[in-house]
Amino acid sequence: MAEITKLANLVNPQVMGDWVTEHLEKNMKFASLCTVDTTLAGRAGDTVTVPKYSYIGDAGEVAEGGEIPVVLLTAQTETVTVKKAGNGVELTDEAVLAGYGDPLGEAANQLTLSIAGKVDADVLTVLGTIGEEMTCTSAEKLSADVVAQALAYFGETDSEGKVLVVSPAQLAQLRQSESWLKATDTGAMQLVSGAVGMIHGCSVVVSEKIKPSGSQYTNYIVMPGALTLFLKKDTEVETDRDIIHKSTVVTADKYYAVYLANPGRAVKITCAE
Repeated sequence: MAEITKLANLVNPQVMGDWVTEHLEKNMKFASLCTVDTTLAGRAGDTVTVPKYSYIGDAGEVAEGGEIPVVLLTAQTETVTVKKAGNGVELTDEAVLAGYGDPLGEAANQLTLSIAGKVDADVLTVLGTIGEEMTCTSAEKLSADVVAQALAYFGETDSEGKVLVVSPAQLAQLRQSESWLKATDTGAMQLVSGAVGMIHGCSVVVSEKIKPSGSQYTNYIVMPGALTLFLKKDTEVETDRDIIHKSTVVTADKYYAVYLANPGRAVKITCAE
């Protein structure tokens, strides 16, 4: 007797979930800049308290036999709350069994892009909280000179790897600079996925989420360790049947929180459009 292919055999949430999880990181341009922390995974509660230590200051000179000063190590704490990002699609039986192209594959791809887009948007929101002490303001368009000016804010840590996030229009501007290096000529791809080139030691990543506002762009230069992505649990894909309309609903969700762990390792750039 021939076996009958049922919709349950085609819409497999485990298989789709594995695919979404595997491809999610590749589509998260900004989240890839974060240090991943799984402290909350498998634990009750939806918040985590993180400390921020204040610098004790440079050491002073101590004379022979003199007393070494002892100072107080102080820290402030900040609470980070987990949020849930989710989206879903509904597939009719006809679409799955006889639809043009690959409806299931397209559904999985769209859910991946949807969640990745939300996480990236939250990373940008957190970067937007960078204070004035790490904000470089220029009346000019983004250029090699403006990038060099912004890098000065890192001080002694300027020699470490960095990522510059720009819009497609700004990429065209940077490529005209003599300081521009193509990704194929550098190790830019090693620092972050999706880097298209390098300028003044910064791997350049392009995002449609960087848009002008009031004839002004806001860009960011981020170093490893600046951001932390707390994960409560991995991305989950579930399905449910509507036996009245003969369709299947597929949803995906992710529990996470983004935190600016070290403000001194990220610079905000405001420049002309």
